[in-house]
Amino acid sequence: MNQEIFSDQIDLLVLDLDGTVFGTSRLLLEEIKKIRNLVDSGVRVIISSGRTLHYVLGIARCLGIDDVVICEEGTVTYDCRTHELTLLGEQKDLILLKNNLSSWLPFCIIPKEAHHDKNVIIALDREPRINVDDFLNEVSDVLSKKNLDLNITRSDEMINLMPPNISKGFALKKTLKSEKINPNSVVAIGDSLNDLSVFDVVRYPIAVSNSHDLVKEKSVYTSDKTNGDCVCEVIDLIISNNMKY
Repeated sequence: MNQEIFSDQIDLLVLDLDGTVFGTSRLLLEEIKKIRNLVDSGVRVIISSGRTLHYVLGIARCLGIDDVVICEEGTVTYDCRTHELTLLGEQKDLILLKNNLSSWLPFCIIPKEAHHDKNVIIALDREPRINVDDFLNEVSDVLSKKNLDLNITRSDEMINLMPPNISKGFALKKTLKSEKINPNSVVAIGDSLNDLSVFDVVRYPIAVSNSHDLVKEKSVYTSDKTNGDCVCEVIDLIISNNMKY
């Protein structure tokens, strides 16, 4: 990757977790060091993940990130500095689905719950015998028949249902506005379809080598490195780029 891809000073790096910061292996020690060095250099780092708030906060602490985190597919933002929790989206249809889940979607494995008592997202898993695309189509059919206005995102083998018009990108856009950060100074690294909305918001979307093909198409650069190795590569280039300013 040529550092000339950056034509601006970079003020913020947005990181997806699963498939990006880490894959099937643990966090790389070198990756942790580089993320902390980037923060120390003055570049902010925000996590944007489909994972629950408690999980994301644990990773943020490990990485030395004390900033806004975006979690549960963009339905929740949390400011680690002020401890302010923000829930996004209308929950009426989500509550209705949750109350009828076993009868309307009997082919789903019991979903994991959002960590708090608000109905902000339902994460659905499937039985291994069911193809993930068939699973997505069946869930979509049920939502249509029940006239439920919910957004569906797919992250690898999981399906997430949430209030309409909410996504990781939507939450990031609101965060950039409230934090007065220019999108032209933002780099985002991701791998999955639920990262596409984030890529739409920032100037410099970057895909890890293990990304979905559509994610690669949306990126300004696709690394030949996977997961944490890609993150390390990009951090080095951000620091090198910012030395010019």
